[in-house]
Amino acid sequence: MADVLNCCRSPSSKSHIMLFANVNSIVATRMIEKLTETGLLDSVHEDGNVVYLATQKGSGFVVKYIDLQRLISPELVPIESKVNSPNRLNSLNF
Repeated sequence: MADVLNCCRSPSSKSHIMLFANVNSIVATRMIEKLTETGLLDSVHEDGNVVYLATQKGSGFVVKYIDLQRLISPELVPIESKVNSPNRLNSLNF
């Protein structure tokens, strides 16, 4: 879920979310629905397409998630993170 929210820091299509979070269409759809229901993700119509964008609440969730990961396993979340590294905790930098 954190990967989906990280991907959606900028407007992202469902296919981009699937690639970034390394999930199939069914899983992506379920995650998008749950994140939208909880107010962590918004859908936006852009140029006739639906894209998804993390809300302020969603961005805050990811920040807290990273802090928790650092507390539990600091070696998993290095200070310098890799950008666009799919399915990696170290790519979550807000």
